[in-house]
Amino acid sequence: MMKAKSIQGKSTKEIKNKIEQYLAESFNPTLAIVFMSKELDWKGVSEILDHKGIEVFGATTEIEFTEEGIEDNGIVILLLDMNKSHYKIVLNEFENSNALEAAGKIGETGIKTFSNPAFIISGSLRDWPGELLMDGITSKVGNEVNIIGGMAGDTASFSGIIFTNNKSCEQGILSLIIDNDKIDLKGLAVSGFKAVGTEKIITKSDGPWIITIDDEPAMDVLKKYIGADIEGARISETLISLNTAYPILLKREEGNPVMRPTLMYNTKTKAVYCGGSVKEGSSFRFTLPPDFEVIDTVIDSSREIKEKEMNEADALLVFSCIGRYSMFGPVIESENNGLAETWNKPMAGFFSLGEFGKVIGGKVPEYHGGTCSWVALKEI
Repeated sequence: MMKAKSIQGKSTKEIKNKIEQYLAESFNPTLAIVFMSKELDWKGVSEILDHKGIEVFGATTEIEFTEEGIEDNGIVILLLDMNKSHYKIVLNEFENSNALEAAGKIGETGIKTFSNPAFIISGSLRDWPGELLMDGITSKVGNEVNIIGGMAGDTASFSGIIFTNNKSCEQGILSLIIDNDKIDLKGLAVSGFKAVGTEKIITKSDGPWIITIDDEPAMDVLKKYIGADIEGARISETLISLNTAYPILLKREEGNPVMRPTLMYNTKTKAVYCGGSVKEGSSFRFTLPPDFEVIDTVIDSSREIKEKEMNEADALLVFSCIGRYSMFGPVIESENNGLAETWNKPMAGFFSLGEFGKVIGGKVPEYHGGTCSWVALKEI
């Protein structure tokens, strides 16, 4: 059985004291999963762990949490005594390659290291390369591989820092590659939002930009459905933010729809920018405003997995969209608490800028916005 312990705090000194306390209790972790504000001394935290012989999977984040609660602009760490032969940490920068190539190298490393690899990932890049990271890994390992994680960063810059013991970057992908034959991973990417209205077709798009819907300017269609309260603050002369409480649900051939939050629009072209790419010809439906059923759906997904697929876990990781925090405020803690209570094991997570995982009923991992991606880990 793999042992795990969580830590949270506001300073390097506080974290160091808690680590030393655990070590004094004969707990010997090999791996630390670190989520913390980039305004704090993330280098110092990494050095403390490195000096203790603990390998680091780290990302700077805006709001973090453990089973003990939310730590706004703080530090949370999940310590694990995972067998070192059962995992490998790889950080690949985009500086000398593109996101697809960097992620492809992660996939190659995974399949060369383990016959059945799984990937917990985080990426950091302002331009939202989530699909590229997924495509890069799956192009080398296969579409049904287990991938879960969340994009690092904060909403002020829409970017962050990913780091390990002796390396860090602001443009790259960080992966904890796990031997899935030795460590079982069970989890899902769940939004909980309910679709409403008839299906609509994205008739013209460009990456994350929806240009027309049913051959009408995208923003005109959004206004017809949502109304005046969709517009937010002005970002620039031509860009205005949108109320993220009204994401869209993209239809998939298998499994539940994939959610895309609508983030901003161009006042000149009336094109709408989403948190993830959208393909021309895709059909979607709008969503109802969020309510407590959204949170209940996430918690129920974990209870069902526990009942049917993994009755006990050693630890839990959660990557929940920052938009969920914006929509629900402190109430979102009930979602975190529900996940923690389901498994009753140490947990760490953060509110992310994009999530990775498989939807309910889906076989292929995808990139999401507005979802809660959770994963339970258990040593086999």
